[in-house]
Amino acid sequence: MIRIIPVAAGLVSGVMLLSGCGGGGGSGGDSGEPPPDLAGIIEIESGTRVDSDTADDIFFEQQTDNGSPGSAQTLPPGATVGGYLSFFDGIYVTDTADVFRFFEDTEDFYVTELSPGDRITAQVFLSPEEFFSPGLPLPDRTLRVLRQQDGGLVPVDIDSTSTDLGALTVSLPDGAETGSYLIETSTTGGRPFRYVLTLADQASPAVTNTRYINPSFMVDEAIVSLASEPDGGAMAAMAVSERRDLGRGNWLMRRNGARNPVAMSANQLKEVRGDTLEWIADLREQSGVIGAEPNYLYTAQQVSPGNDTFFNRQWNLPLARAPMAWQVAPELGRGVGIAILDTGMFSATPQTAENWHPDLDPNVQTINGQTMDYVSGDLDIDGTPGRDANPADPGDGIAQSSNFHGTHVAGIAAAVDNDIGIVGMAPSATVYPVRVLGRNGVGSSADLIAALNWAAGRNEIDVINLSLGGLGPSTALEAAIDSAWNGGNGKLIVAAAGNQASDEPTFPAAFPNVIGVGAVDGAGNRASYSNVGESVDLVAPGGDASRDANQDGAADVIVSTWGRDDGGEFEPGFAGLQGTSMAAPHVSAVYALMKGEIGAAMTPAKFHSLLKNGDLTEEVGPAFEYGAGLINALAAMDAALEGNFPVTLGASPSALQFNPAVLSAKLEFAVYPEGEPVTITGVTPGAGWLNTGEVTTEPSFSLPLSVDTTGLEDNQRFTTEVIIDYDPLNGEAGTLTVPISLRLGTSPDERDAGRHYVLLVSADDERDTIEQTVVSASDGQYRFAFDEVEPGEYFLVSGTDMDNNGLICENGEACAEYPVNGLPEKIVVGDESLGGITLTTSFRRPTIAAMGGLPRTGFEGYRLKSAGEKEHNDVPLRSLENER
Repeated sequence: MIRIIPVAAGLVSGVMLLSGCGGGGGSGGDSGEPPPDLAGIIEIESGTRVDSDTADDIFFEQQTDNGSPGSAQTLPPGATVGGYLSFFDGIYVTDTADVFRFFEDTEDFYVTELSPGDRITAQVFLSPEEFFSPGLPLPDRTLRVLRQQDGGLVPVDIDSTSTDLGALTVSLPDGAETGSYLIETSTTGGRPFRYVLTLADQASPAVTNTRYINPSFMVDEAIVSLASEPDGGAMAAMAVSERRDLGRGNWLMRRNGARNPVAMSANQLKEVRGDTLEWIADLREQSGVIGAEPNYLYTAQQVSPGNDTFFNRQWNLPLARAPMAWQVAPELGRGVGIAILDTGMFSATPQTAENWHPDLDPNVQTINGQTMDYVSGDLDIDGTPGRDANPADPGDGIAQSSNFHGTHVAGIAAAVDNDIGIVGMAPSATVYPVRVLGRNGVGSSADLIAALNWAAGRNEIDVINLSLGGLGPSTALEAAIDSAWNGGNGKLIVAAAGNQASDEPTFPAAFPNVIGVGAVDGAGNRASYSNVGESVDLVAPGGDASRDANQDGAADVIVSTWGRDDGGEFEPGFAGLQGTSMAAPHVSAVYALMKGEIGAAMTPAKFHSLLKNGDLTEEVGPAFEYGAGLINALAAMDAALEGNFPVTLGASPSALQFNPAVLSAKLEFAVYPEGEPVTITGVTPGAGWLNTGEVTTEPSFSLPLSVDTTGLEDNQRFTTEVIIDYDPLNGEAGTLTVPISLRLGTSPDERDAGRHYVLLVSADDERDTIEQTVVSASDGQYRFAFDEVEPGEYFLVSGTDMDNNGLICENGEACAEYPVNGLPEKIVVGDESLGGITLTTSFRRPTIAAMGGLPRTGFEGYRLKSAGEKEHNDVPLRSLENER
C-alpha cells in the first residue's frame, strides 16, 4: 500500500582498454602504498533516494525504520526512490547452497512538497518466479497521499490500490493546497517486492522508465528497409532464406535455418532471441540496408473481467454524448468506412466470408479480390494458411478468449440499430474487417505494416482503428502510418493507448500521426489500468470492472458483440469487456459521424485541429492522464456542422523541464491542419528567470528558451509557463500555453541510491562474478577499489540488492554498468593499475533507442558471489547459521 499526508538504462560493444593509475579512492597515492589494480567512482543521478529499511539493510541490521508518519523520510521535489516491502519473513528458493532471506516490512512513509498537478507513481518489481514457493500470490499494495488536518492525518481522495503488477499513479487535485504531504506505500499480502517511487510535476516527461522495455518479437525474422529490391547475392550475404515485400521499401526477412519457438523451452527461447538480435545487428551493416529491426509482436488491448455476459448496460453511449449527437447527425455515419484491423470478424461459418454477427451483418463489407486476412506464419490458425481474402475470425474454442476481440471493437463502433442487442456509436457506418491478430490475439508488425499499406490505398476506408499495442518503436510501422495519414488528407488512425497503467510510450498510439485513446470508467475517471502520458491524446469509455462509478448496480464494463465457438459451433452473443481497446472505437465512430454529415470537408487534419483546440472533448482531469479530455460526440458534431475548422498551434514537447544540467531547450511548433500559415505575434515568459529567443522558421518552426539561475535559491523547484500568441492567416487568433519547470536539484552530497555491490563479471557467456566488493554512499557518490585482480577481460557493474535475493541490476534496482547502462563494454585488466574510472548509477533504464535501437533481451541482473560474501569491512553480517 502507498499513501500521500500537508504536514504545516543489451548489446555488448567492443573492448575498452584503460590505462593510468591512482584516483578513484582505495589505497595508494601519497601513502606510498601501491595503487589498487582497479579503482573509480560511481556517481549518483540527481534526486535519487533509497528506502531506509530495505531487506538488504535489515540483513545487515543497519536499517532506519520509516514505517510511521513520525519517521517519514524527506524527499526532494522530483525524487526517484527505490524501496522494498513485504508482508512477512521468508527464504528465497534458489538452486545454490546460499540462503537469501526476505523480511517483513509492510509500510514506508515519505514526506515531500507537492503542488496541484504533481503526480506520484509507484512501480512494482518481483524476484524471478522460481524464487518463491508455488501458489504465493502477487502482492496487494496501495499508494496514498495524506495531509495534516485538525491535529490528525486525512487521506487526500486519490488512493490507488492494485493486486496486479501495473503501475499506480495518483495526481494531486487542482483544488489541493501547495505544501508538505506524506506519501505512504504499504502492502497487505502476497510476495515481497521492490518498488520505485517517482515524483513529477506537470512539466515532467515520462518518469516510469525504470525497467528495460523488452517487447516480444518473432525469432529469426526481421523487417528490413532496403534501398532497392534484393537480388540473390544480397539474400545470401544477409543469410536470408525467405523474403516478403511489405511495400514502400520494407521487407520481411526470414533467416536461414529459422527455428520454431513453439517447441522451445524458456532458456532455449531466450538464447534464440539473443541470436536474432545479433543477426539483426549484422544486417544493419550490410550494403544497401537502410534499417533493420525485429518483427515485433503486438496484442489486443483488452482486459477480460470475467465470463459474464452483459446486456442493456450501454452506459458508454450517454457518457460520450452519443444519443444527443444522433439527433444532429441523421446519417449516423452512413457512407463512411471504418477499417477494424484486429482479430477479424465473427462469422457463423468462418470458412466463408459471410454470415457475420447479426448485430453487425448489414454494416460489414469485404472487398472482392483483396487480401483482408494478413495473419501469417505460426500466428495463423485459420483453415487457410497464409494471407487470404477471408477476414472471418476462426476462434480457438476458449470462452472469453482474445479471439472475438475484433467483433467486440466493431460493435462499439458500428453495431446496427436493429433491436437485437446493442447499438454502435455510428450505427450506419461501414465496417471493413481486416485480420491482423492471430493465435491468442497476437500479431506481428510485418503483418500490420502490410495491412496498413493496403488500407492506405483504399478509397472505401476513411478511418483505421487499431485496438492493439505493445510494439517496440518500429520505424517501418511509423512510415506505414505516415503514409496512410498522407499529410492529414488520408486516413484518420486511432489506436488504444495501452493497459499498463504506465507513462512509457505505447506504440502505435504514441506515434505523432495517431490518435491515442485512454480509458475511463462510468463516471469519467481514468480506468485503473489505462496508460497516461505521451500515448494519450484523449480518453473515451473503456470500462473498469473493479468499479461501479456510475452507481448503476453493475461493474463498469463495455457491452458489445461477441461470439462462442465451444465444440466447434459458432454462435453469436454479447459480452462485457474493459480496456483501451474498447475506448478507441468510440473515437473512430465519432469521426464517422462527423464525416457522414459533411463528407469531404472532414479530414484527419481537421479532426486533429479540432482536438487540439478542445472542440471534441470535455475536460475531466489533468492532461497528463486524460489528454485533451473525454470524447464528446455532440460537441464534435456541433464543431463539424459549424464548418469553422480552427487553425491551431501545438508544441513539442508539450511541457519543458529544466535542471542544472539542462538550462536551454527548443520548442518545436506544429500547425493543425498542416501547411496553414501562422504568425507568432507575441511570446510572454511567466517568470523573470525564463528567457525567450527569436522565433525561427528555418530549419524548423521553433522557439528557443533558456533559464537564468542567478539569485535563485538552490534545492528548490520553480514553475511557470510561457504564453505564445499566434495569428493564422485563415483563422482566428489563438494562444498556446506551455508549462515550464526548473528544478535546481539537491545538494550532491544528499544523493543516496543505497548500498552498492561492485562486481567484476567474466566476459564470457556465463557472466560469472569473479570479484565483489560493497560500498556505501559518501558525499553523494561511491568510491570502489579492487586489489589482486587476475589479468583478463571483465565487465564492471554495480547495483543494489534491496530485496536481498542475491541479484543486482534487476528492473527496479539501482544499476551502473561501464561505460553506460544498457551498453556494457569490456575492460582489460593488465599489469598496470586502472584508475579514474567513472560510472553513474540510477533506478532508471535507457530506452530502446538509447541502446542502439534494439531491445535488451534475456537480461535478469548479475548474481552476487554468495550470501556470506555480502559482508564487507566492518559491516556486521546477520547470522544465517540457524536458517540453513
